[in-house]
Amino acid sequence: MLAKYLVKLHKLDNISEEGKRGRERIEVTEKKPESGACFPPTFSVSEIKNKQRRHAMFLKLKEEKRKQKLELKKKKKKERKVLGDQAPPKEVPKTIENQRIYDETTVNPEDEEVAFDEGTDEFSAYFNQLTNPKVLITTSDRPRGRTVRFCEQLATVIPHAHVYYRRGLALKRVIPQCISRGFTYLIVVNEDRKVPNGLILCHLPDGPTAHFKVSSVRLRKEMKVSEL
Repeated sequence: MLAKYLVKLHKLDNISEEGKRGRERIEVTEKKPESGACFPPTFSVSEIKNKQRRHAMFLKLKEEKRKQKLELKKKKKKERKVLGDQAPPKEVPKTIENQRIYDETTVNPEDEEVAFDEGTDEFSAYFNQLTNPKVLITTSDRPRGRTVRFCEQLATVIPHAHVYYRRGLALKRVIPQCISRGFTYLIVVNEDRKVPNGLILCHLPDGPTAHFKVSSVRLRKEMKVSEL
């Protein structure tokens, strides 16, 4: 009798343990994930191979970020309205100027030595508008019609500019005449294949000289006037 009783107790213990395990399995299966999609922690949209799904997921993430940004902006605006004068200061956007590290080697524009150098500079008369510039515009030898029209229209844009056709004269003879007649700048327009392709700017009498590349020249008649 005792042996049969012990066997029954052993069976009841096994049944109770199996029941506990079954309830635990049910609880585990009934737990739902917090979010609808379960992605690994290192998931990236670029890992999706299907182009359409990847594009759709990208737009969805972009829209979510936009909504979060808009909600945060509304929240800050509401807090600022409630706090009034006690509201925290607005965040200043980062720019190249305000993020630049101060360089001790830079020159202070209010320094006395800098002011003296600018006052004794040979170009100070032009910067202080004490001298009116006088510009002579010329071309290379035997210019074509398009280059000639370009020089004429360029003279109407530059103040105190005059057009002179070289007629085969060398620049060594043109420059002394410019200096004697009070010209301060000389502009030479070069052409290639009947089209202007370069411009030389020379400060008289002692330079400096600069060369500029010219391309896609459009005359006035070729420009479209926007309708107001």
